Amino acid sequence: MSMTHKTLLVSLCLWVATASAAGSTTDPTIDELLSAPFPYGLTAARQGETVAWIANHRGARNIYLGQAGADGKVAVRSLTKLEGDNGIELADLQWSYDSSTLVFSRGGSLEGGGPVNPLSQAAGPVAMEVAAVRLDSGEVRSFGLGSGAVTSPAGNEVVFVRDGQIWLGDLAQSSPATPLLVDKGAASDLAWSPDGKRLAFVSNRKDYSVVGVFDLATRKLQWLSPGADRDYSPIWSPDGKRLAWIRMPSSELSFLTDAFIAKRAGQPWSIWTAEVANGNAQRAWVADAGPGSVFQPIETGPSLFWTADDQLLFPWEVSGWLRLHSLDLKRKGARPVALSQDGAETFAATLDRAGREVIYSSNADDDDHRHLWRIPAKGGKAQRLSQGESIEDFPVVTEKGAVFAMHSTARKPLTPALVQSNGSLQAVRSNDQPFPSDRLVMPQRVIFKSPDGVSVHGQLFLPAGQSSAKKPAVLFFHGGPQRQMLLGWHPMGAYTHMYAMNQFLVLQGYVVLSVNFRGGTGYGLNFREPDDFAAGGGSEARDIGGAVDYLKSRGDIDAARIGVYGMSYGGVMTSLALARYPQEFAVGVDMAGVHNWKSFIPQMTSPGFEAAGELAFQSSAMGTIKNWRAPVLLIHGDDDRAVDYSQTTELVRALRSETQVEPELLIIPNEVHDFILHRSWRRVFEATHEFLGKYLHRPQGS
Repeated sequence: MSMTHKTLLVSLCLWVATASAAGSTTDPTIDELLSAPFPYGLTAARQGETVAWIANHRGARNIYLGQAGADGKVAVRSLTKLEGDNGIELADLQWSYDSSTLVFSRGGSLEGGGPVNPLSQAAGPVAMEVAAVRLDSGEVRSFGLGSGAVTSPAGNEVVFVRDGQIWLGDLAQSSPATPLLVDKGAASDLAWSPDGKRLAFVSNRKDYSVVGVFDLATRKLQWLSPGADRDYSPIWSPDGKRLAWIRMPSSELSFLTDAFIAKRAGQPWSIWTAEVANGNAQRAWVADAGPGSVFQPIETGPSLFWTADDQLLFPWEVSGWLRLHSLDLKRKGARPVALSQDGAETFAATLDRAGREVIYSSNADDDDHRHLWRIPAKGGKAQRLSQGESIEDFPVVTEKGAVFAMHSTARKPLTPALVQSNGSLQAVRSNDQPFPSDRLVMPQRVIFKSPDGVSVHGQLFLPAGQSSAKKPAVLFFHGGPQRQMLLGWHPMGAYTHMYAMNQFLVLQGYVVLSVNFRGGTGYGLNFREPDDFAAGGGSEARDIGGAVDYLKSRGDIDAARIGVYGMSYGGVMTSLALARYPQEFAVGVDMAGVHNWKSFIPQMTSPGFEAAGELAFQSSAMGTIKNWRAPVLLIHGDDDRAVDYSQTTELVRALRSETQVEPELLIIPNEVHDFILHRSWRRVFEATHEFLGKYLHRPQGS
């Protein structure tokens, strides 16, 4: 495998010897563990009992349909037929009003930032476009460049965003899409009125945003209570006469918030409503000061719902936990009623078709899994819909009330599933190819203390067998940081790949500890927004020390053979581990991490921010770079739109000038942050395995 600056090769003999010493030669390969199709974008048809989703199978992304029958079984078929590791993203599935067509985005990057060229094609990068496919014929047509398409609930119109402006297409006509309106701001959050005659949207200006409503018949544009704040997530009332939206104070969008500096309280956010006929708007409710005053959306999907009984549902963490609440608009001055459980987090939600019940995913009663719950929108007792040591997320509801969701276990990868009345789930698979589920381990839930007393959750992967020899260990840190690894296959793409890698490593003889460090979700507001976090002090590094202490306390770990790896914010944690705890780690693999908060945040170098800039620097791995001793493999796609590639070049220069460490590199030209190509993930994990093995698979005490 060729790499910049150094070549990372392990001879065939060493490879065979390592495999023989660490695990059975029949253990699944990395390629086999990455072979299961990854499904996402589950959505229910507006009519009938059909659901659709996208599955990424070894880099080929296709749209699939699942039809629920009267017998409770689901028939599956592929609607598109793309093949090979082609670098073509698919996303944003939308059903037409009559459920005859699916609209979607294809190409480009889901990270934004313009066209991409992961295949390094001579023709150059490819931009994202909006397309549609008919269910009856499989015919695909393109509406041209754009993204964020939304189909009309009452006709064949489809709107989408191109270069910040709203365009209009017609599913029933072959004519090209045309501009709908030209506005000063960049449009987002498109929302049709129930009758399909008006379109609400958010116009994002320089440092504020405003909700607009466009009448397609009169071509008149109406602004609703424009101000100096950030408006978000407009939603229509069921009768189409009113609009509601979330308003976040513009101060909440300062660079400090964007830079991951934790903030548990601030200027309170609010919910606004307006009579669309006359434009009269009013604040319907404002969050209390203190906990929950800073808006936190649920992880996936909308964060504002309007019920049939004139209630608004939204997430609020006034109790310190992200819970769904219901606000009765018929009662002036009413307080929100908490729906989902306290002491637990809500991750995704949807209303039933009657608009009177909400189905949501939560970690209530099981904080390292996720399950489905149902509760009346007015309030009441929540009913758990799914059972077992499994993960259910992203629920959708069909016309007749069937509930589908994404489902996985510790050994079985993610798949759509139909929820049965007894709480069991019928998996809906897009292919029948074998997968080595029986060879995988069941990770264990562990909790340990960091040096400052914070309780930290982790998933412990232990090799099978009863060998008395002390084992090498690997710490894994997830990205985000507002994410949570689970006791099973993860419902988000990058993290399902990472879970596969952790399963592979334990099969090679490593003890693997996946750490849900502070700053992550799942354990409440105070855990997600800790003191002195990230650029404000780097307190998350203490959880590295706690994880190492836990491993050493077990008695089955060779303390001289501990490695660390992670991607994105996991790369932040990896570099902090090697710079803050140099005596603890024999090796590290840092994927696309931030290594210097000061250079990552442009404002930190501005006049007046000298103290904040110095704190940001000292909170980074660069602040203690001279302590770094361990060999490191740095991995990065150089078209990364989330963590600029300059973070890697800066670290390389510092290691060469400040330490004796010459880093090894795996740089993937034209790849983005969350790799588009299947071959990139495979190559990265193979290189990670080889590099860790060079330093961790050696005899104890040598």
